[in-house]
Amino acid sequence: MVSLKKYDFIIVGNGLAGSLLANELLEKGQKILVFADISMKSSSMVAGGMVNPVTGKYLAKTWLIDELFGLLFDYYRGLEVEFKERFFYQTGLFRPFANEESKANFLNQIEKHQLHDYLEVQENTNAYSPHFNVNLGGMYTQKAGWLDVPTLLSKIKEKLIFWEAYKEAKFVHEDLIFEDSGFRYKDILTQKIIFCEGFYAVQNPFFNWLPFNPVKGESLLAKIKDYGIQPIVNQGKWIMPLGNGTVRIGATYSWHELDFENTERGRDELLSNATKILNTEFEIMGQQAGVRPSTKDRRPILGEHPYHKNMFIFNGLGTKGVSLAPYFVKQLTDFIFLQKDINPEANIERHYPLYS
Repeated sequence: MVSLKKYDFIIVGNGLAGSLLANELLEKGQKILVFADISMKSSSMVAGGMVNPVTGKYLAKTWLIDELFGLLFDYYRGLEVEFKERFFYQTGLFRPFANEESKANFLNQIEKHQLHDYLEVQENTNAYSPHFNVNLGGMYTQKAGWLDVPTLLSKIKEKLIFWEAYKEAKFVHEDLIFEDSGFRYKDILTQKIIFCEGFYAVQNPFFNWLPFNPVKGESLLAKIKDYGIQPIVNQGKWIMPLGNGTVRIGATYSWHELDFENTERGRDELLSNATKILNTEFEIMGQQAGVRPSTKDRRPILGEHPYHKNMFIFNGLGTKGVSLAPYFVKQLTDFIFLQKDINPEANIERHYPLYS
């Protein structure tokens, strides 16, 4: 008779959502096992990782702006201390005004939406002028930056391996057996299971009824001579400094070709926008593509399956995953351990009527 290995949690998926959740559960003293299918490409490994409290041409405040941005900086810095590694960069973000009409509109939006706590107008833009057209000034966001997602995930993976909590294998949903005490999967018994599969959740038979709306994104890696600008620069597309003159140029959005393949169309779109805002030469070093796990209402989905108790999902973080993840990791763990309510706009219960 095969002896069964017992766990408190199985986590399926080790992208940003699954990794941060796994780290939190380990810190709570839980015995966990993370399934990582390395044959499936991960959007987390090619993510720009940007955090930005005010986005879009109408300067919309990020949903839950105060809750998210009151937490995420200390959260990621705490992880840097834990892992003795740098991966979070609060660089700030600068948005040059494209023309007088755009400038007037943005200044009006700042007043209309009371964005003074998050945006300041900068007239003296000499620091940007060697590389950008900034004659009209622009807006600066201090509470912005980016997370080096692959580096963070690699550190969490090392921790999981150390605690024998990491399994490199494809999780076969059809092999999951429901038992009174939880779930059995091959030679494993677990009390609870959490699916953090990102884009691949559309193939999960337990949760494929949810209204996912994945969106593909592409970015370019480029080299700019003597580029020493620290903030991200954003004017339609963004230029993110990675150090040593290397930048990431992003990003595109496509709801049709949901794959991880680079396209000429994506490259041309990014090049066209970059040449409009950069007045200096740059060399393309590479191109990356991924599929963001977005939803139709642009809100995460987390909570318990409507029928299968102790089966959970943590998904749909979409384009703002780095900003959303710390807050909603806590929301989900508080729900599981303390029976606290999940934000109704993110709670899977809002979609229960779709289940049949």
